[in-house]
Amino acid sequence: MRYFCTILKRLLFFNPFIIILLLFLLLLVVYKPEIKLQYIYKSDNNNIMNYVRIENYGLSDYEYHKRIIDLYNEKRKKWRTSNLGSIMFLNNSGEASQHIEIRQERTFVVLIWKYWKWLESRHVNGFNDTRESDPLSDCSVKNCKFTGNDDEFPTADAVVVHIQKGVFPNVKQRNRNQRWIFLSDESPVNSFSMAKTRPKLSELAYIFNWSMTYRSDSDVPVPYGRTIPLQKPILSAITEDSLSTLVPYWNIKNWDVLVAILISNCGVSRRMDYLNQLEEHMAVDVYGKCSSNHKKSCPGHFRADCKLMSKYLFYLVFENSQCDEYLTEKSFFHAYKKGAIPVIMGPSVEVCEELLPPDSFLHVDNYDSVQKLADDMIKISRDDKLILSFHRWRNDFRIANEHGYFGSKSYHLCRVCEALNYNDEEKKVYDENSLSLFLDPKLLCRE
Repeated sequence: MRYFCTILKRLLFFNPFIIILLLFLLLLVVYKPEIKLQYIYKSDNNNIMNYVRIENYGLSDYEYHKRIIDLYNEKRKKWRTSNLGSIMFLNNSGEASQHIEIRQERTFVVLIWKYWKWLESRHVNGFNDTRESDPLSDCSVKNCKFTGNDDEFPTADAVVVHIQKGVFPNVKQRNRNQRWIFLSDESPVNSFSMAKTRPKLSELAYIFNWSMTYRSDSDVPVPYGRTIPLQKPILSAITEDSLSTLVPYWNIKNWDVLVAILISNCGVSRRMDYLNQLEEHMAVDVYGKCSSNHKKSCPGHFRADCKLMSKYLFYLVFENSQCDEYLTEKSFFHAYKKGAIPVIMGPSVEVCEELLPPDSFLHVDNYDSVQKLADDMIKISRDDKLILSFHRWRNDFRIANEHGYFGSKSYHLCRVCEALNYNDEEKKVYDENSLSLFLDPKLLCRE
């Protein structure tokens, strides 16, 4: 040992290169590289676009991936969720283990009150009534029985009430041990759109125990889609060619007409006016009942996939309402699943950044005029590297479509069963103020 130390001292004394090498190795151990955020594109009107590149300075592929995920999760830390919501949105699977073993020993009976046949078509059969499907086939729990037999009303463990038609069970006949769950897939503007008269929230106070909506803070969250971080990146080294392999339908994209929309509700003047203005500055292919020349090009709204959507670089996500967290299949299916960049008119930019993959969309709120949005889409389309930058997220995240439209699987009934297994069991009831946080358009929506 003494001999080794003597040799080492001589080497260090006579060879400065070894000293430099040792200092360099020490630096690698001590120095922890940081990521750098840098905007990579500005439009001529000085509107900074959404995409932010994360530069990789000395990070391993795994470290780089982890930093991206950590930055994304940071935006969700303030979210208040049910136990089920924390599993779905905050990746907190620990909540499940506290309850699942005990509750799995029983079978929950869930009554879909009054409208079972209407809801079964979408949430069980996927609009194919000749196909028998198990709504719990891909579910984390199996211990639920679903029924549309209203004779089981007195004994059911949970009663799901779809509120859109504004019809409700007789409260006097309820079993106080039941959980009553109000279900709404629509924004607060349209929650009661099929009702003869819109009920007052005061009339519904102290009736329901749980909420079941697209919102992340619902007791039973049923979003149209979710952004899910991957455990590890798909590609170990990203190049322009390799990144393009992650973009669905990249090889069939249309470079003449860049953008499309599938729209059949022509009564929302805000989005129709914006669409008409956009068509003055660039070509837009419009499909659905609102189209002038493609009314019958897609086989049935909601019921079957419109494969024509696959060829566009952009998709107009123009929601019928601009309400908190109201993002439908337009983003998750017609845009992301089809390899398109969403152009959003809906929730605020900040909310979209929390719900959608990082740096993956354009938003009309970021533009002073329709023309400037059109100019940016045209500029992006002329630069493959810039287009692909909006798809960089695909290496680190995936999109889940869970709405039951266009052939995708619905997870609504699965989520009810999971909530019965995972959520807290303490008594809860929605008063008027609590209901307003889900159903009052004045609080939750913009004009």
